[in-house]
Amino acid sequence: MDIVWPIIGGLVALSIPVLIIGGAVYLISKLGGVSSIKFSYRAAMRIYFHTVLLISIGLFTIGGVSTLLKVGFGELVGPQFSYGNVYQDHRHDQKEKQQDNYPAHLDGEARTLPEKINDEITGNLINGISMSIIGLFLLFIHYFGAKWIETNSERSDLLRKCYLLTGLAIFTLVTLISLTASVPETLRYALIETERGEGSPGETLAIAISALPVWIVYLVLTIKKTRSNENY
Repeated sequence: MDIVWPIIGGLVALSIPVLIIGGAVYLISKLGGVSSIKFSYRAAMRIYFHTVLLISIGLFTIGGVSTLLKVGFGELVGPQFSYGNVYQDHRHDQKEKQQDNYPAHLDGEARTLPEKINDEITGNLINGISMSIIGLFLLFIHYFGAKWIETNSERSDLLRKCYLLTGLAIFTLVTLISLTASVPETLRYALIETERGEGSPGETLAIAISALPVWIVYLVLTIKKTRSNENY
């Protein structure tokens, strides 16, 4: 999970300010200096729904699906494909224990490498299933919530465009970064013989595979929205 959580944090950090700024521009352009409590409340609810909707998609795909894919890669290809960090940590622990000045009282009941990998797999399964359920639940609630309060005209306004462009920008970056990191690492893992655990592309490859469909969906929706606006 060393790469997963920073990306999710990046999604949250990017989506919230962009959508808030877009919502502020939307409010200013629509209100025109005249304050309306009812309209402001409605606009704030729409900003809330779109922000949490984007975050929930990130939780479901990057936090949940990619983690489960990582576990699947480890089972299909081999543990070192997905859990190189466990091999490296185990090797580091073994080297420390071989040092003369290593404090023996700190050495509790030693766990074997298979036990450490098993614990990592179990933790990934728990995290992946939990994030998938939470993300899917939030996605379901906020998708239909946004659809419920929005009118047909609002589905083509500035806030909607801001939401689509934000989602497109974020998942474009996630997809490109993870693809450029995972493809060379996967080829290196397959073609070059390295020490166990040194090449471990499972996590980045899982992120790329889970983010790619979302990027395509946002790209198609943004293009369709652009083409529909040109017709008016």
